[in-house]
Amino acid sequence: MTTRRERKKRETREKIFNAAIKLFKLHGFEATTIDMISEEADVARGTIFLHFTSKEAILANWGYERLHEIEERRQEWDYGDDCKSKVLRIYKIMNEVTITNFDFIKVVVESSMKHRKVLENEKNMYFELRQLFADLIEEAQEKQQLKTKFNPLVAANMLENIYYNALYDWVRSEGAWALEEIMEEKVSIVFEGLVVD
Repeated sequence: MTTRRERKKRETREKIFNAAIKLFKLHGFEATTIDMISEEADVARGTIFLHFTSKEAILANWGYERLHEIEERRQEWDYGDDCKSKVLRIYKIMNEVTITNFDFIKVVVESSMKHRKVLENEKNMYFELRQLFADLIEEAQEKQQLKTKFNPLVAANMLENIYYNALYDWVRSEGAWALEEIMEEKVSIVFEGLVVD
C-alpha cells in the first residue's frame, strides 16, 4: 500500500507531465520552457527538477508510460504460441494511444530527430522494447517455431525499427499513412525469414 507522501509525489509528477504534454502540443517542444511548465502545473520550477532532469526527460517519460501499459495489459497480447501475433498485438496497444494523439506524436518524432538529448533519454526505453521482442523470439525459438540461427536481439531490433520507422513515416504523411497495415506487412516480411519451414 502506498503512503500519502508517495501518492502526493506521484500526483505532482503526473501534474507536471500532463502540463508539459499540453504545452508541447500547443507550442511545440522547442518553444515550451521549464517556466511555462512550472506555471501550467502550478508548481515551483525546482519541483520540476525533483521529478524530471530536463524537458527531454519529460518527453521520454511518455515512452516509458507506453511500455508500462504494455506490461500492465500483458494478458491482452501474451497468449497463444504465435510470436508474430504477439508482436502485432503489442504494436496495436502502442498504436491505440499513438493514433489518437497525432499532434503530440509529431512533437515527439520531430524533437527526437532534432535533439540528441531526447534520443539519449529515450535510449533505455528502446532497449526495453527490444528486449521484450527478443524474449518473445527466443521463447519461440526454444519451441522450434522460429529458426535458431538468428540472434533474437538482432531480430528484435528489426521489429523495434519497424515500429519507429513506421511512426516516422506516419508523421511525415500527416497521419494519412495506413500505420497498422504497413506495420503488419513489414512484420510479415521479417517473420517469413524467421519461421521454421
